[in-house]
Amino acid sequence: MDSVTPHHAAAAVCMVYQGEPVEHLSAVQRHMTRLGYTSLCTVRPPVDHSDPIGYTLSIATSLGVAAVFVYDLAAVGYMPSRVCDMFDLETVCPPTTWTAVGTRGRGPDHSYPDHALGVAEAKRIMQQHIDCQALTCVRKACAFACLVRAGKIVPPLHTPRERAAARGLPFPCRSDMPRPEGVDFETLLGVLSALTDPRADALALAAQLVPEDSRQLGRDAAAHE
Repeated sequence: MDSVTPHHAAAAVCMVYQGEPVEHLSAVQRHMTRLGYTSLCTVRPPVDHSDPIGYTLSIATSLGVAAVFVYDLAAVGYMPSRVCDMFDLETVCPPTTWTAVGTRGRGPDHSYPDHALGVAEAKRIMQQHIDCQALTCVRKACAFACLVRAGKIVPPLHTPRERAAARGLPFPCRSDMPRPEGVDFETLLGVLSALTDPRADALALAAQLVPEDSRQLGRDAAAHE
């Protein structure tokens, strides 16, 4: 994991796999710069890790970032919702923002602190914001991240959606999520219908939701690196 000095605003992590083309990392880093994010670290999950996405999310949680950047949806198994339970997901190919379920920041009392937190202050914020969720209150998220770094809290390995499913509890879903840009309803419905077949190749079907012109754009960009 390559890291730099953390900041408190517009922070993000980049996720790339061991052996992934170096051009992908360069493209992701340029995309982060264009969008105005500060890169806290580049996460490279171990090649033998059973859950590389969960590995990345645990680090992103400990750092209290706002977004996770990847080259394309293949990096997250064509399941952006896995990341969007907690963070914005930014892809380079196609250049798309997959918005987090929660809305960060609800007024000045819930905004980013203007200084680095210490353990004592972080504990106090956790008590003051006990009714808040870290998904929607960035002040609590920063306090949570501080306590994780100090070893006072061990972050969960599973997302809130997964924990709710394991307990049989409902999880709020966004009703305003747009369909993938450039994908018609016929294709979308066809993919969803095909996914009901347990023998279906889910990755191949999900790839149909990435427009061909976007895939070609990514190939052209990589060729010119």
